[in-house]
Order: sequence, then structure tokens, then C-alpha cells
Amino acid sequence: MITRARVSDIVNARLPEAELVDALKQLSCSEISLEILRLFIEETSGTALGKDELPPGAGLIDVSGTGGSGMAHFNTSTFCAFVLASGGVGVAKFGNRASHSGAGSADLLEALGIPLDLPPARVADVIEKSGVAFLFAPHYYPGLKRLAPARKAVGQPTIFNHIGPLLNPIDPEFRLLGISSQQIYPLMVQYLSDAKHAGALVVRSQMGVDELVPGTHNAVFHVKNGIARESSFSANGLCPFSENGGNEENAPRTTFDLAHNRNLFESLLSSGLSSGGSEEMQPWLDLVCLNAGAGFFVTGKAPSIEDGAAMAKDLICGGRVREKFDEVRRVYEKCAA
Repeated sequence: MITRARVSDIVNARLPEAELVDALKQLSCSEISLEILRLFIEETSGTALGKDELPPGAGLIDVSGTGGSGMAHFNTSTFCAFVLASGGVGVAKFGNRASHSGAGSADLLEALGIPLDLPPARVADVIEKSGVAFLFAPHYYPGLKRLAPARKAVGQPTIFNHIGPLLNPIDPEFRLLGISSQQIYPLMVQYLSDAKHAGALVVRSQMGVDELVPGTHNAVFHVKNGIARESSFSANGLCPFSENGGNEENAPRTTFDLAHNRNLFESLLSSGLSSGGSEEMQPWLDLVCLNAGAGFFVTGKAPSIEDGAAMAKDLICGGRVREKFDEVRRVYEKCAA
């Protein structure tokens, strides 16, 4: 059985690289228990820097996914952060550069002109002025850089990919957490339940994607104050990953590099603002509305995910999200180092 001391040695890279690689390989999804998950979260969180300078997580949400589905696709959660902020929800989004996908949230934000070097002491100010702040993982966990060679040598997502979203140093009151691994999914639900989290939605689509996907069946657990309730549902809308409504066997493996992510992000910002066709954009609009709707629901801004999705659509098509994005960029220009 893996001990806390062993976990600490792994987290702090106190083992020879070959031993680290072997240890991470042994921690495949089938070998990860709730106790191991908890140990890695606790030991890794204990290495975070700058936490004392951050605001409390009360009233804030983080929307993120673990990745690892093997499907390259749009950085949905980053767009949803702006939708939620435009609807009056405070957002503290924790993210990193891509490890296996085409573009991580940090890569996309940087390409959109939002700097990553926001000091912890300015995070509260940015949230107060714009409603959303982005926390760049390496600034808070610089020690994990020592693990990068070993993680790369493993050649697949490791336990650090699974726990990444739960390392947000603000510890937001609300979470929309997407899980790609079927084995890890119930462990995350149990972890958040044991922590008596104020409000979290843990989601996974039947396609194995770490978010809600329209036109498919989605597994959803609503965790609130220690109680987890399952409310799986088939979401309306067009699936952007398949031409036949989300049939997993026919889902394309298109490459979503940084340029593709940025173009799609900017096209979504302009949805409804021009008469230029939106038929091609409709599946992506359905995708971001569904996930933002889940964020509105879990924070109490909407009575259901469906109502939240309708709210998100109004904000996007009415130009409010575009205005919020421009506002956030202006605030960052003044507050970032």
C-alpha cells in the first residue's frame, strides 16, 4: 500500500527519475483508490505558493476538466469562464498549458492577449473589477516542474492530470468538474462528497469527453454539502464531435491546435452579432451554452442546467460575453505584472 511518505517523495521529486517514472506508471487508473487520490491532493496542495495572498473562495466557481479523452477539441471551459462572469458569477479558473491536447487554457488566454503573470496579490482586485481571474498553475506549483521529465516519459496522463483541477489554490466554493476517465469519475464524486463541498457538478459524456456534450447522454453528479445525487440526462442540441449526433464510434479525431481554438473562440464571441452564417457554429454554441448552463445551475443562478443554457445563449448572442471579454482584457492590462 502506498504511504503518505511515498506520495510526498513522488510529489517533491525526491526519487531518481527512473523510479519516478515507474511509480507514475504503476498509478494507472485501475490502481488509484480514493485514499491515494486524497493523499496526492493533500501532499501536492501543501506545496502551493502564494495562497495567503489569494482571496477566499466563497461565491467563486472553477470550471475545468481533467483532459485525457484522447479527443482534441475546443477549450470549452475557458470560454465558459467568460460566459459565467458575464452572468454575474465570480470565476477563479485554474489552468495550465497543454500537455497532451492542442491548446491548454493558458495557451489560449495568452494568444487572446490576456497575460499569465498575474501576481497572487492582485487576483482579488481582478475578480472584483472584472468578475474573473485566471490562475496559472506553474506560478503556484513551481516545484512540479521537477516532475515534468518523468511525466513526459510515462507517455500518457498521470495522476497529476486527474487531480489537476482540484489543486486550485483558492479552493472555490463551487465547481464544474469534467472527468474523462470512467474509473476516476466516481472517486472524484466521493472525494468532493467527503469534503462536504458546497456545490459541485461532476460530469462526463458517454463519449468519454470531460464535459457535457449536446446530442449525447451525459453522466452528472450534483454534490452539495456532502450529498451526491445522480441526474444523468440526454442533452438537447447538436454534437460538435460527430456528424451523426455523437455516435462514439464515428467521432472524428480532428486536430484543434492553438490557431483553431483561437478562431473558434473569437467566432463564438461574435455569435448573433452579425448576419454571417451560424449554421457551422451551432454545435459549438450548443456545447458552450450547455456547459455554462451547468455552471449557472450549480451556483444557483439558474433552476436547471437547461435554464442555465438558455441564459448563456442570451448572454452570448446579445453581445454581453464579448463585452465581458473586452472588459477582462482591459483590467488585466492594468493589474498584471
